[in-house]
Amino acid sequence: MDTTTQPPSLLNVFENLEESTKQLLADIKSPLILGLATLSLAENKAQRTYMSSEHIVAALEAAGVAVKRTQISNAFSRAGNKISRKVIDGETCYRIMTSGQREIKSLFESQGEISVSYVEGGKPRTARKLLADMFSSLSGEIKVCDPYYGLRTLDALEMIPANCTVKFLTTQTTEKPIKLSSAIADFKKERPNTELRIFPDPKSLHDRYVLSSNALLILGHGIKDIGNKESFVVSISKDYASDLLKSLEKTFDERWAISTIL
Repeated sequence: MDTTTQPPSLLNVFENLEESTKQLLADIKSPLILGLATLSLAENKAQRTYMSSEHIVAALEAAGVAVKRTQISNAFSRAGNKISRKVIDGETCYRIMTSGQREIKSLFESQGEISVSYVEGGKPRTARKLLADMFSSLSGEIKVCDPYYGLRTLDALEMIPANCTVKFLTTQTTEKPIKLSSAIADFKKERPNTELRIFPDPKSLHDRYVLSSNALLILGHGIKDIGNKESFVVSISKDYASDLLKSLEKTFDERWAISTIL
């Protein structure tokens, strides 16, 4: 049996980049810096050491960023020792070198520690699109705390990739239990990796957040009603505030242990 691990799909990786990373790429004006950043992301996240200019354009398109192939080729023709070149299947392919990594180091260091996304009131569809972009990049075990739940909560949880293990901790609803119970039963059939629990003390559960293996999302409004009112979503990386994430995860786990399955 072949147990060789296949590298992740390049296009899937770029399509599922964190929204903050996509915005960073979209704001880069220099084709050289954009190309170098793409090579670095491809090597770190998709295990792709060499890429042609065509591959770079396709990867960026998957991330929602447009650039012409000639722009990348022309920029790389003047890149010097920032990249290495190799002909693969008759096509020139590029790999980022140490000098190139130094060129974009500050770019990535200034991104991803803390980011704040503004959620405009009265635009729930736009807000849900923002939430979908953030949730789609999550991986591993996800812990969600939100005091209120309803039908739209299930829609929001479905934005998280199906291969993630999700724990949703809540406490109360204002919606009809009969209608909700049927929808939750259907949801569980299709999302067996997601578990919902009710915390017994509504007064002490008031924070709204999402914990993943590498980041914390702090939500200014509940996920079922996001966009109905003005709010913010704050993303904090684990590297920036590891103690905070550990403390919050400990509290979540303690509450989860005494909660009942919904």
